[in-house]
Amino acid sequence: MDAQNPNSGFTVQTFVLDNNVRLTWIAFFTLWVLWGFVYFLRHVFGEDSNEKPAPAEQDPETAAKKAKWQPQGAFGSRLANAHRVLQENTLLLLSVLVLNTFGTGSTRAVMILSWIFFALTAVVSITEIGYGHRFIRFVYSAAFYGITLAIGGLAFARGW
Repeated sequence: MDAQNPNSGFTVQTFVLDNNVRLTWIAFFTLWVLWGFVYFLRHVFGEDSNEKPAPAEQDPETAAKKAKWQPQGAFGSRLANAHRVLQENTLLLLSVLVLNTFGTGSTRAVMILSWIFFALTAVVSITEIGYGHRFIRFVYSAAFYGITLAIGGLAFARGW
């Protein structure tokens, strides 16, 4: 028998019937579809086979004139970076959504955080295709970590 959670008032069966929980899983599935699309594109365009380090600039004046926003690597390696971001974030979101669902935790707050997570992941993956920078990756990684901690915290506060 499904026991009712005293913190949330739900059983697992009634929890999954809530519309906010449905929208939460739609956000996850949309992220999964985006990941699959980039996975497909990565195989269509292929990965770069000539991974060589960039040559050192001999002339400091030439190095200063080099475009600052020029993406590093060819299109295949940048697409692989976007795929990596989507893969990691899909698995991050899956783990906390499963924790929240089986714990019959929060509904509306997790739905909102899931859509924010999806939107931020879409922006980051597009950014990785266009331009990759360690500081940008650090900021986005901190945001993703914070959102997943919030969803996990809500799962334990309202459920389990």
